[in-house]
Amino acid sequence: MVRPTIVFMGTRRVPLEVQAALLGAHAAGYRVALVGPSVPRFCAELLADVEIVDVFDRPAALAAATALASRSGAEGVVSWTDIGVELAAALAERCGWPGPGTKAAHRARNKHSMRAALADQPRFIPRFRHVCSLPDLVAAYEEIGTPAVLKPAGGSGSRSILQVADGADLTALYEQARRLTTSDIAPLFADYQGEFVYEERLGGTEHSVEGVVHDGVVQIAGITDKWVTEPYYVEYEQVFPSTLPAAAQHNVRELAEATVKAVGLNWCAFHLECRVLADGSAKLLEIAARPGGGYITSHLVPLATGIPFHENLIRVATGQRPDMTPTRELYAGSRGVLSPTEGRFDGFDGLAEVLNLWGLEHFAYEREIGGKIVLPPGETLSAVLGYAIARSVSYHDVRDVLHRAVELSRPRVTNQEL
Repeated sequence: MVRPTIVFMGTRRVPLEVQAALLGAHAAGYRVALVGPSVPRFCAELLADVEIVDVFDRPAALAAATALASRSGAEGVVSWTDIGVELAAALAERCGWPGPGTKAAHRARNKHSMRAALADQPRFIPRFRHVCSLPDLVAAYEEIGTPAVLKPAGGSGSRSILQVADGADLTALYEQARRLTTSDIAPLFADYQGEFVYEERLGGTEHSVEGVVHDGVVQIAGITDKWVTEPYYVEYEQVFPSTLPAAAQHNVRELAEATVKAVGLNWCAFHLECRVLADGSAKLLEIAARPGGGYITSHLVPLATGIPFHENLIRVATGQRPDMTPTRELYAGSRGVLSPTEGRFDGFDGLAEVLNLWGLEHFAYEREIGGKIVLPPGETLSAVLGYAIARSVSYHDVRDVLHRAVELSRPRVTNQEL
């Protein structure tokens, strides 16, 4: 019997997450037809067909995906990153497949449209204003005040988010924001070039919600506790499930339900990021119409709960009901090794010691040997050199193992002009 096919609109960036996605499709009973700029190494046997195309050339990518869908007899499409969210929605509409729809996909990609969808529920969102010019920025500064952040409307991965303090030089800030959001910095910025969101900077703690939506029903696998750097918000540690108090977790889940409904998501995964304030209330940072990165849905959710998140996503994308029933109660976490300086990455000196740690599940390279490291705000991804993944019966044990792995890894960075 020939297995049915699902289209992958691109893949994750690192091999460990790519493998989890492909094996998730295999476990769900599907072959994979891939749309992307290249074929992942060592994955040929898991791919039924491929269309090589520049996914940032949106018309060409949609045409290539349509041709691939037609010849492969595919039954659905999944996007694993923000790059493919709107393309996947367009393909699903064109082919009559389940999906969030192009309007909802736009709201999940454009941070201003996302917040505007919740404008009638202000308790869920920070005060914000759309910024497309220097006068817009001045007006936002005067209306909302400081502390605040200025973020690109079409950004991803915490790229080019700038903090705004009292007395800021707004002309210089606006020019810096424009300089850091060109397609040369990241091609993704071309989608909503010149659009920003100015919003109040929230305190509290950071968290994310991992879930799927099928036939209008929201199913949440759980809440993740997260840690980010200051002042550029690079995510570096995630532990699942959260240890937030029950009342705060209720508020986070309520926020997730309201946001999914307001944005209009359906037949897709979602990864919602939020802040929980001192009073236990939860406010939206953003929602993505895709599974979470940082190894959260590929590894942490399955390791901690037994829920095969990616397998369930394939089911949802093909119009089936997911099974989000947990089969175990553990904790799992991931933590990145951040480069202390710019330069060239030459490897890890303590890898043997890291791999001997009790409770460690994986240690993955995020940066290739010899790769150039650029620190924020110009770049965020290249500063993350590797990632440790751990699991235990104890939340604190997981964090201890992750911290120890980072300490022992001893990254080697050569400071020189490259």
